[in-house]
Amino acid sequence: MEPADAVLRFLAGVGAGSEAEFYLRLFRERARESFAVIVVDPDTMRENAEGVALDLRLLAALALTPIVVLGFYVPTRGADNARRLSKLLDEMAVRNELLLAVSPKPAIMAAVTSGAIPILCMQGSDEDARLSELAAMLISLGTHKLIFLRNEGGLRLGGHALSVVNLSDEFASLMASAEIGAGHKRLLHCSRKLVLELVQHELLVTLTSPLSLLHELFTVKGAGTLLRKGARISRHARLDDLDVERLRALLTSSFGKPPLPAVFARDYVSIYIEERYRGAALVMQTELGAYLSKFAVTREAQGEGVGRDLWQAMTSDHRVLLWRARADNPIRPWYEKQCDGRVREGEWNVFWKGLAPSLIPDAIAFVRSQPVDF
Repeated sequence: MEPADAVLRFLAGVGAGSEAEFYLRLFRERARESFAVIVVDPDTMRENAEGVALDLRLLAALALTPIVVLGFYVPTRGADNARRLSKLLDEMAVRNELLLAVSPKPAIMAAVTSGAIPILCMQGSDEDARLSELAAMLISLGTHKLIFLRNEGGLRLGGHALSVVNLSDEFASLMASAEIGAGHKRLLHCSRKLVLELVQHELLVTLTSPLSLLHELFTVKGAGTLLRKGARISRHARLDDLDVERLRALLTSSFGKPPLPAVFARDYVSIYIEERYRGAALVMQTELGAYLSKFAVTREAQGEGVGRDLWQAMTSDHRVLLWRARADNPIRPWYEKQCDGRVREGEWNVFWKGLAPSLIPDAIAFVRSQPVDF
């Protein structure tokens, strides 16, 4: 079996086969040097260097060449760790190029073009200077994803893993939390500065562990904490205010078939749109409360937390909400976490939020009566 096939079979074995193929195709469509930059901390190199090398071997088998950075946390240990990682990759027959400095774009490009993984080492003593140096490299390469690889993995709060953090709205509360350790707070500070100040193009930052890197990269749900600028969600009262063809394309892509004309002939009280039409929520008003007629988010945007941003914008406007989903809808488990209650009615699951118990039978009857739109 080819190494790439082995990796995809591994991901399929944990229920992520189609998602893995989607993300692999997405990554390969981008410029090779833009795929990802992985920053490895010294404790991870001390305790799990072989795991880091194995991650890189598997990515190389998929023809993906991340840029690896060492010395960002403790520059005095960067060069030794870079040499150690390079040696481990050599033993695994993984092509790599050791660059004992954060090299200019041509040197990195030359390594990536040849199929080698560049291993860079930061040596400056000033942390702000190292952060600026990292930002300059991310800008030069057009990097889409920055990964901080740590044994601790992502953030946890209240005993639960945080899958997505909006650096615009949630930064202050996380920095004030006693549950967030000093190391993670340091990365939150660096990530916010990179995402909101230093790097102008869209940059996603992930905190994850070597054991979870493949799941983080190749599944919608991920396996770490995604730190990003919140999505821009606009609210509209009329379809006439929107690019209807882009909305139609989003619905078609999300549901796998084109919507019927009736979808665009209804009166909606609120229409929520992500600025690049990667997500939308169409809401009607009823006597029982708001009815979510359509909720659509592209697969890539799901992995970036756009669905959560849409949901927050919608539920902040509508205290009572009704909606439905087919039993085989892949987003159904997520809906179950958002609702106050649900009931199975034939092929549909009917959900509600903020609804008075006495109105539940009427709400179920209303939702069941709604037409099929595809």
